Amino acid sequence: MSIICGTDLSSASGEALGVAVLFAQRRGDREVLLVHIIDPTLGGAPAAREKALEDARIALDAQAAQYALPTVAVRTELVLGPPAETLVGLAETQHTDLLVVSARSTSSTLLRLGTTTSQVIAATHVPVIVIRDAAPWLAFARGERPLRVLLGIDDSATCDLGMQWVHALRKLGPVEVVLGAIYYPDDAAAHYGLTRGTMVDRDPEIEKLMVRDLVRRFGDSQNVAARPRRGLGRIGDHMVELARDEQVDAIVVGTGQKTGLGRLGSVSSVIVNDATQSVVCVPPQAQITTQLVPMMRGVLVATDLSPFANRAVAYAFSIGEPDADVHIVHVLKDDTEVDRAELMRSLASLAPAGVKQRVTAHVIHGDDAAETVAQCAARLGVDVICIASHGRSGLSRALMGSVADRLLRATRLPVLVLRPS
Repeated sequence: MSIICGTDLSSASGEALGVAVLFAQRRGDREVLLVHIIDPTLGGAPAAREKALEDARIALDAQAAQYALPTVAVRTELVLGPPAETLVGLAETQHTDLLVVSARSTSSTLLRLGTTTSQVIAATHVPVIVIRDAAPWLAFARGERPLRVLLGIDDSATCDLGMQWVHALRKLGPVEVVLGAIYYPDDAAAHYGLTRGTMVDRDPEIEKLMVRDLVRRFGDSQNVAARPRRGLGRIGDHMVELARDEQVDAIVVGTGQKTGLGRLGSVSSVIVNDATQSVVCVPPQAQITTQLVPMMRGVLVATDLSPFANRAVAYAFSIGEPDADVHIVHVLKDDTEVDRAELMRSLASLAPAGVKQRVTAHVIHGDDAAETVAQCAARLGVDVICIASHGRSGLSRALMGSVADRLLRATRLPVLVLRPS
């Protein structure tokens, strides 16, 4: 797959081409496709249009010749058509996996909605690198220095794709990664089951848990820093501020590909328009090979101590790594009084004989079992939850619901549900 670089024949676009060529060389690609698109609706006399096409062809070939390398050819295409739509179409027909374009400054809302770059980001199926400062990318591609990137972390599927893209980037050379996540104190406290603080002050307890979770989710701690930041306004504004404070070279963010007025408030749109750094936008349809397989180093299994629920315990040990922590959890109503020590011993005894994983029993209180388990899993930082479903159906399910069903809605983690035969 070759990289496509869009150009308006400016010097800034030439620098973007330089990045694309060196990036291609780093990947082992043999060519880069350089595309200049002329909008046929611009009008003008036929002779003037022909002259403009000829001048564009000469400038395009000159730009290609300037940045081509002995190991990486630059193939050119001069195309008539609507710029954004044509570039997106070429990305599909040429089976590319990366678009590189130069950023163009925009100062008004209408320009933000109408630039070719913003339209391409909103429609393409491949990641887009928007180059603002080519120097860090060129130095990285030459092996002269690490690239420092801010990876925006949230709960979206495109965030997972962005993480895999960064892992792939790190295979090409040294990359320092800052994991950025914006949290709202109320939401974060509810997620972890902690006492809510103020909306204004940072919460050290929440941020400590978030640092652990961010690094664990990324899957690699080498040259990685986690930076949770309390949010009070638009997430995009906070990410731009964090990028400035961390002095990164680029921001990597997933995009939900909103269009029209919806893009004004989207995180990726704010970042693309307001950041002073280069931006990498990863769309939800991007085909990115998984670079890092999740490791199950923490497993929570919940049981009500019924024979069927206890069967889920063995499955928790089967999916956990040999050095994993397995947490066996039992939930009591808030007003229930029991012999806690005896209950803890009963839970610990459910561990299969001879297992290597570390086992911890927990007796926790809560009126909503599903929410309580989800919050406990978040506090413990596990990677997966195991639970048995008693298989209610009909009126019972409609009236009471299922703990397993409610847990699936309450947690962001994968859940293994053991069903009755």
